[in-house]
Amino acid sequence: MTMNEAASLESVHLLNNGTIHSTAEPYAEAMLVEKGHVAWLGSDETASRLKEQYPEGVVQEQDLDRTLVAPGFVGWITRGVAEGDSGDLAERLDAAAALGYTTLRMGLAIPAELLTGESLQSVVTGLTSSLRTAAAHPMDTYPVVQLSGLHDVAGAGGLRALNELLTLLGDAHEVEEAEGRRISVAVSYAEVAENLIGVRTWMAEESRQLLIDVTGEDPGEVVQSLAATTSQLRQLKHTPSAENPTVLVGFDSSQRAHWEDLLNTGAQVLARRAIHLSTALSVGVPTSAAPPEGESPWQLISEHVHHQSDPVSVRAGFNAQTRGAFRSLPGGQPEAGTLNPGSEATYVVWEADSLSVQTPHSAVSAWSTDTRARTPLLPYLPGRDEEGGLPRWRATVIRGEAVS
Repeated sequence: MTMNEAASLESVHLLNNGTIHSTAEPYAEAMLVEKGHVAWLGSDETASRLKEQYPEGVVQEQDLDRTLVAPGFVGWITRGVAEGDSGDLAERLDAAAALGYTTLRMGLAIPAELLTGESLQSVVTGLTSSLRTAAAHPMDTYPVVQLSGLHDVAGAGGLRALNELLTLLGDAHEVEEAEGRRISVAVSYAEVAENLIGVRTWMAEESRQLLIDVTGEDPGEVVQSLAATTSQLRQLKHTPSAENPTVLVGFDSSQRAHWEDLLNTGAQVLARRAIHLSTALSVGVPTSAAPPEGESPWQLISEHVHHQSDPVSVRAGFNAQTRGAFRSLPGGQPEAGTLNPGSEATYVVWEADSLSVQTPHSAVSAWSTDTRARTPLLPYLPGRDEEGGLPRWRATVIRGEAVS
């Protein structure tokens, strides 16, 4: 064995005696990780034979003790961009990792009034500090500038603050490129409704993702406004690209027609609380979810599973916060949020009371399923009147390296 070959084997890890949540190998008990990627999935018996193919002492074994290994969740944190304490941000990233998140949208709040005069330098400093701190952390972060305090956007110069922000982001392109993430912009629907076409046009021209907070707004009005501006954008040939779709944050409706009309706009929905997820998914609207900061990701899944009028399966709720959430990120991440051969070894280890294929309102959930169904198991999430709790976090690993 050459020195290079020996060095390449230093990062070989074998996880066994557990349950690996994989769509490619739904009943995998063991997983082999090499160079930060999933190299193999299968049974414990095969894992023992596989280990013998490596030189003695190369493979580091980890007994999972019947815990669950699943892809990491996508979350969201927000901080004031003028806050200069990068240590606070690093601590919050660590705390998110300890809740089971491996990727975050990092909201950077900027009031419009700070984008002029002497305050501008503090914004530049805070933005740069936040991006660099996040880039140095193992957690994958996607920055979102949350612009607030927009006034009279329908009048002349009404989008001056947005223009100043886009200019600022253009000037900070070196930091942005070092971070490796295109910065998105979030605005409040209530503040930009009168000139939504102007906001969407500028963002499309800048190839930046636009997130619109519509929490508490009338869903019919929001859909009508979005449909009208989407039609205008298509005429102007400024339709947002598939890689940077417009995202409605906090949208919800009990009316199926609203979701059907929304489907024709190409927009996506990001839930921050339990919504009519079953209806959204049945219509085909790309929908993801990200719980409030500090909350277990399983809490929101449980709320969707036990939604009073529109429950979903655990699998659907889980996918909305993993695969669906990755696809909603700038640039799209269609292969992220899975543990299959060749994918990044980014995962979380969970201790759960029991695993099942739990469907909404089912009298009995399947603990032992037909292997031909090829449905990977997930934790059983009890209802309010049932015994048991949410899964308990044990470890977070990003690209093969544990995050403390």
